[in-house]
Amino acid sequence: MPHTLLILAHAACGLIALVVGVVVLRPQAAHVTPLFHVYVGALWLMVVFLVAVVALDWPTLDIGGQALFGALTLLALYVGWRGWRALQRLRNPVGNWRSGYIEDVGFTVIALFEGFIIISALDLGAPVWLVLIIAALGIVAGRYGIQRAQETAAA
Repeated sequence: MPHTLLILAHAACGLIALVVGVVVLRPQAAHVTPLFHVYVGALWLMVVFLVAVVALDWPTLDIGGQALFGALTLLALYVGWRGWRALQRLRNPVGNWRSGYIEDVGFTVIALFEGFIIISALDLGAPVWLVLIIAALGIVAGRYGIQRAQETAAA
């Protein structure tokens, strides 16, 4: 039961961070809004719940599972750090801070989107080749969206 609750909490926080991340992707000014705090908070709670699930499951995982979940935990920590770095860019705007901010928040949005798409496709029984194509298209579309947001912010 705790395992299921931790997974649900992880997914819920990830979904909140994804949705709010899309909303806060293009800042109007160098100002930390309450909505941005929701984004960063949900992002880091998602990481905390993942670490808790991995710690709970660690003794039952074989070496391959430990390597996989260890790598996913490192990726989650990096995603959380990118959200934190976006916060620092808002608090200390220097030079072309918007471009770096959009890059950081955009990275987290793409990573969260990819996570949801990959897990959903695998859960639905999609073949691995299709999952890889969907993931690649998600990355291409996300990078295009970040580029457009940066161009718009620079204008």
